[in-house]
Amino acid sequence: MTTRRFELPVRNVFSVVVLTLSFFALNQNNCRANVQDSPATSTVDEKAYDQARSISLAFHQAAQKTLPASVKIIVKKNALDKNGPNSKIPLSELIPDLEEKALIESGGSGFLVDPSGVIVTNAHVVREYEIGKTISVELHDGRRFPTKTIVKDDKSDVAVVTIEATEPLPFLTFADSSSVEIGDWVLAIGNPFMLGSSVSAGIISATERFRDSKLFLQTDAAVNPGNSGGPLVNLRGEVVGINTAIASMSGGYQGVGFAIPANTASWIANQLREKGKVERAFLGAPTSIIEYNEARRLNLPTLTGVRVGAPFKDSPAAKAGLRANDVLISLDDQPLESPSALEATIERIDVNRDFKLKILRNNSPEPIELTIRFEIQPEGYVGVPLTEKLVEKGTHKIDKEWGVMVVQSTPDSAARIGAGNRSGIVVLNVTPGSQAYRAGVRNSSMILKMNGQEVTTLDQYDAAKANCDENGVELEIWQKGEIKTVRLTVKKAE
Repeated sequence: MTTRRFELPVRNVFSVVVLTLSFFALNQNNCRANVQDSPATSTVDEKAYDQARSISLAFHQAAQKTLPASVKIIVKKNALDKNGPNSKIPLSELIPDLEEKALIESGGSGFLVDPSGVIVTNAHVVREYEIGKTISVELHDGRRFPTKTIVKDDKSDVAVVTIEATEPLPFLTFADSSSVEIGDWVLAIGNPFMLGSSVSAGIISATERFRDSKLFLQTDAAVNPGNSGGPLVNLRGEVVGINTAIASMSGGYQGVGFAIPANTASWIANQLREKGKVERAFLGAPTSIIEYNEARRLNLPTLTGVRVGAPFKDSPAAKAGLRANDVLISLDDQPLESPSALEATIERIDVNRDFKLKILRNNSPEPIELTIRFEIQPEGYVGVPLTEKLVEKGTHKIDKEWGVMVVQSTPDSAARIGAGNRSGIVVLNVTPGSQAYRAGVRNSSMILKMNGQEVTTLDQYDAAKANCDENGVELEIWQKGEIKTVRLTVKKAE
């Protein structure tokens, strides 16, 4: 439909302008007269003011409680790093008054959880200590300490850093994040762009946001680069989450921030402090979501049920008698809603007792009850599917460093994953949370090239890893009909 345009004849334009100006002049004089002749009659609604002030006071009190226990994590870099191929625009070009040190420092945020100097932050904030970067901690009062120990868990993106303090330090406590509700007020504390301690306010936007098999709280409190590792606190000043990531088209705040829930973060932190690593229980079978139409066909409530694939050899799933295409509907009578929620539940589960698992099998409307006992997942575990013929023939390789199981491709295996007549190395299984998984590699993909060289045998795969430099290995991968490139690192033997 064409929009109509209304036009005045040129000869009338001057008249209209004169009349318009006269009207505004007359109206302005009337307003001036009213201001001069009439006293101010508006009053402040004291009740409304007091209510608003009480919220402001709650923000103030929460900030005053949490800021002293919030810290800046400083990664000291070589001055040449700022000109590296992956460097961003220096902050000094955006904010001219920044000191020169901003060009050679990066990092993030953290918070004290023990008066002796125990700090919780994100693993990605302190990752560079592995390549020789100097990491220090600056308290809110300006005192700076070298780090004593750093222990991290890449899968959860949680790290524990310790410093040596000569006197007790202020610290924060974790809240029960399962009681957090959508709409709750929260404050994000941290060091956006490494400018120093800052506080932003917002609400909890979502309580169960899953990304890459990890559970997050979502908030609209402003979270920017540098906020990573800082606390997300409630109005009591208790930690409900660790600010970790943002969803953004610009790289900066756009109203969608993610925080690791306090219950997950505190469990991970305690494991790191007590054991130096995280011990997780596991199911031992691939899982997938039950779509809406399938849930209706199975007479299940929507957002309920988890389908399992073929259990891995000698896994808890295999020992319990699970089969491919079984639908898990409850664990100890608690409904199962999604694969991510199931994994989050299982990883912290008690491995010293049996659990009751209800399933649907072969489209039967009547559930079957199985008994399952979970186990701690071995370090570097990569599941081996029981039904994979290539595995049975012994032509597979388990790469614990990258967290993948791979086999040499055949015309049959390439056809099964939809890769056509391509040849390479087929990725049969990727362990969630592994280096390959974090890089975006998924099951049923095919590695075509490694560092630009075609790979069709496991010997070529091993040689490419052995001959790589400190930059690791660049993989060209066919995955779901697309070609993508990822880079994985290799730890050299000392």
